[in-house]
Amino acid sequence: LRVRAIAESSLTITDGKTTVKDTVDASGRYARELPSTGTWTVTATVGSDVRTQTCAVDKYGVYTVELDWKIFGVVWDYGKPSTALTRLTKATDPNGFVTTDITTEPVAAVGVTGGRSPFDSYMPWSGMEEYNITYGSVGAKRGSSGFSRSNDTMVLIPEFYYKVVDDATNKKRYFYISDKAGSGFDKHPGSGRYVGKYKTGTGYVSKTGITALQKLTRAAARTGSTAKGSGWYQFDYAAYCAIILLYIVEYADWDSQTKIGQGIVSNTSASIDSGKTDSMTYHTGRASGTDGSTAVQYRHIEDLWGTICTFVDGINFNGGTVYICTDFSKYADDTATGYTKIGTRATAEGYIKTLGFSAAAPWAIYPSEVGGRETTYVPDYLWGSPNTTWTLPLTGGYTNSGTKAGLFYMDCFYSSRAESYSGSRLMYIPQN
Repeated sequence: LRVRAIAESSLTITDGKTTVKDTVDASGRYARELPSTGTWTVTATVGSDVRTQTCAVDKYGVYTVELDWKIFGVVWDYGKPSTALTRLTKATDPNGFVTTDITTEPVAAVGVTGGRSPFDSYMPWSGMEEYNITYGSVGAKRGSSGFSRSNDTMVLIPEFYYKVVDDATNKKRYFYISDKAGSGFDKHPGSGRYVGKYKTGTGYVSKTGITALQKLTRAAARTGSTAKGSGWYQFDYAAYCAIILLYIVEYADWDSQTKIGQGIVSNTSASIDSGKTDSMTYHTGRASGTDGSTAVQYRHIEDLWGTICTFVDGINFNGGTVYICTDFSKYADDTATGYTKIGTRATAEGYIKTLGFSAAAPWAIYPSEVGGRETTYVPDYLWGSPNTTWTLPLTGGYTNSGTKAGLFYMDCFYSSRAESYSGSRLMYIPQN
């Protein structure tokens, strides 16, 4: 009997007459010979997580029971120009991490029509729900009594674990998401927090029907966000990368505008008020109307691209050098103090061709080379700037970005400078 289960979980194997108790090793694997045929019940327990499966043993041979965490993966062949990533299965994953096969593809909604995803059945995607944050704590969940988008409304990014394997020789990069901790997987630093459903509105709120703040600096957005009280921050780079990873494993394509919607990128007179996707019944897609003039949402988060750009905190550029930080107390502009150097970004402008990889921070996703087109590689635009001084990123694109916009769009031209298209998003982390 071979068992795959959560690393170091307690294991019970019984046929009702004979019972074996043991512990799964740190690799998440366990094997033993059974004393007889029959129906054996295998149970793995970690804390409150209990997983059970029966195994009918009728002859001598090898029997496999999988009680491990759910692991999903995709691979990017970055030596080829396609925007598509390849979905990995248990049979095709050369690294042997994938435990759950996905056999259908997600489809985004248009208005109140359509929308489906096989990932709706699995964490962490299924846990990305809307919550009110009221009186400094997590309040009502959408669908429950007392919930209102007139209160601060945030979307939970559930805690999840990740692994990235870069095969530079073959120009392939493997992205994995796991719902549980396991050998070789790390907790994603951008998970386990709440991000604003809407861009930050006047008064530093995330509420429906509020005009988005614009023409502000990142420093001002940071100050205004933390001034809301304990646990409040500006949307940061770690959370941004967590959403990117969730998206690419779910949709297996870098072209977010094609898969979900253009966003408001071709309508300079469009409203920047929040709530443009409120009428949608499904969590992902675009609102009714003309594509390019209607807002998008991914897993309830509105305007990740389009309308106005969004600052992300915890990342600075000095020329082409990329510095990141996950310590909120050290977030600041134009500095490497408290930050970690992880690589070099592209300093030219153009459609993104390659993304950098850092062994020190495998979760970090940043453009390292341009030279693609709007239909190749990562088909979003980088305003790279050969600037040799400190700069910072604006993400997503704005009302006049067209096909340059998307989840991976990045503008690295300026430091903390107020532009007509610069905005922010709130983030909340419950305090112990």
